[in-house]
Amino acid sequence: MNKDELGKDLGIDRADINAIRQRAVSEEFAENKDKRALILLGQYPFLIIGRIKNVISDYLLIKAEVTNVFELDGEVFRVHIDDIEVFYIENDDIPIPDIRKVGDY
Repeated sequence: MNKDELGKDLGIDRADINAIRQRAVSEEFAENKDKRALILLGQYPFLIIGRIKNVISDYLLIKAEVTNVFELDGEVFRVHIDDIEVFYIENDDIPIPDIRKVGDY
């Protein structure tokens, strides 16, 4: 069996969907630098709402305004793109609400 046949048998003769996702998500964050984002990470579960500071390779740097762990509010997080389960980047039409004020009447 030659290299091409082996690649085809292993399914690596096609585009790597994970690499495509990683690039698309990284580009989305890079194009929206300095905007606010809401990110859900599945492994904790963990929530970060904050401002996108930078994208370095496949890592997002985000300055947290609010997390689900009060002591971590205000910290800068380095999040691997693959660890992000769900994200929303704020726009003028639909801002991210201030969840700290939910229930304050």
